[in-house]
Amino acid sequence: MRNTYKISFRTKIKNNKSFQRLHDCLKQLNVKHWAYDFQDLLLTLTSELSDFTKIQAVLRSAGYVCHFVKLENLSEPKGLSLS
Repeated sequence: MRNTYKISFRTKIKNNKSFQRLHDCLKQLNVKHWAYDFQDLLLTLTSELSDFTKIQAVLRSAGYVCHFVKLENLSEPKGLSLS
């Protein structure tokens, strides 16, 4: 079973055409789930790609300024204690 990662970037999307370009970039990277928080300008991806720098490079080449925020392995336990 592959690990799944939640990857967050801070970026700015300027218009509807920009959304289509973003969708095309993420499809090229085989990212299936993503969300965008307009208030915090935060793009969150769920991917099997652990190399966030590759994702960041593709987004930057499409004209997005992406500041890496966080990478979280969703396959690891959340530290639940069973005591």
